[in-house]
Amino acid sequence: GDLSRDRSEQRPERFSVGDKVDAKVTNIDRNTRKVSLSIKAKEVDEEKEAVAQYGSSDSGASLGDILGAALRAKEDPEDEN
Repeated sequence: GDLSRDRSEQRPERFSVGDKVDAKVTNIDRNTRKVSLSIKAKEVDEEKEAVAQYGSSDSGASLGDILGAALRAKEDPEDEN
């Protein structure tokens, strides 16, 4: 699967058996009983969700502004600002 959007993070040796990672299931092959996962696809989905929820580049907000708002909302879900 895809390990990351960043080329520097595309190193499978950074993972060990038993590590917990956040990834998106991209395929399930019932015949071979294999599951394909993608960390990159999860990162892309999260970025798209943040842009949709907190604004777009057309609104003048930078990606840092958008993700910062998303992180603050995640840290304190009761704060509606």
